[in-house]
Amino acid sequence: MLTVARVAALLLAAVFVVAAVAKFRDQPATRRAMRDVGLPNPRLMAVAVPLVEAASALLLLVDPTTGGPCAVALLAAFTTLIAGRLLAGHEGGCGCFGAWSTRPPSWRDLARNALLMGLGVAAALG
Repeated sequence: MLTVARVAALLLAAVFVVAAVAKFRDQPATRRAMRDVGLPNPRLMAVAVPLVEAASALLLLVDPTTGGPCAVALLAAFTTLIAGRLLAGHEGGCGCFGAWSTRPPSWRDLARNALLMGLGVAAALG
């Protein structure tokens, strides 16, 4: 039986899988995005970030009550990075979904992440 928590975990896992695959598919664009948002060692981060996203997706599927808080923590880190870039007037793409994310970060990205964090909380409370 699908519960609200399970549906939330499935949706959030799907988002993380899409983001990870998009980053893995175009490593040069992912490295550029990591460099442009100011992350150290873009070559390493271009591999580490999608790996963490994929691991979070797997954890959400295997154990939503553990995966939910992990996903919320990851999304909180991403949200903090996006907010910092917005406040600094950053104009480059965020790379949130690999090469698909070429537009500059916006407050919509923060709202999207808040919604995704809500899914993570719902998964955790399941």
